[in-house]
Amino acid sequence: MAKTIYLEIDRSNGAILSFDYEKLQSKTSEFVEATEAELSYLNHLEDNVFEAGMVATLSDLQAYRARVKKIEQLKFDVAQIQGKIARAKIAASQTEAKLDAVLAKKDALLSAGSAKHGVTPAEYEAECIAQYKASQAGTGTPQTKSGSVRSEVLKQMQKHFTTK
Repeated sequence: MAKTIYLEIDRSNGAILSFDYEKLQSKTSEFVEATEAELSYLNHLEDNVFEAGMVATLSDLQAYRARVKKIEQLKFDVAQIQGKIARAKIAASQTEAKLDAVLAKKDALLSAGSAKHGVTPAEYEAECIAQYKASQAGTGTPQTKSGSVRSEVLKQMQKHFTTK
């Protein structure tokens, strides 16, 4: 376990004066707990960013902590979004599987109906659509080319699906 680090901060101007592994008492300084990463960051600022003679301050430490906190929140948000994306992909995959099953049933129905009526599946589908539209328009009893009425076609469809 890492030792606790305490930064000595000048009360008058917020300058970080030193660090220690013990929390000392002082009338002119306060001691703030810090991590090794925070100490490394502050040392980097003083060594590589600030002009010679400048020292890191409590506000530099607070700004660093705020950025780290923001990064952690963003990482959490990204993880949440990735979870939502994964769930959406699963739902899309399930919906696609359901659609494939419905299309397979439709193809089977069209093949069976077209074979029975001696027409192509496309012709049979067009006739079914025409009959449906006619029934919605209330134009009487729609019939297929073979003379079957809509109710007979529906019975055939129901029989086909209940036997599968």
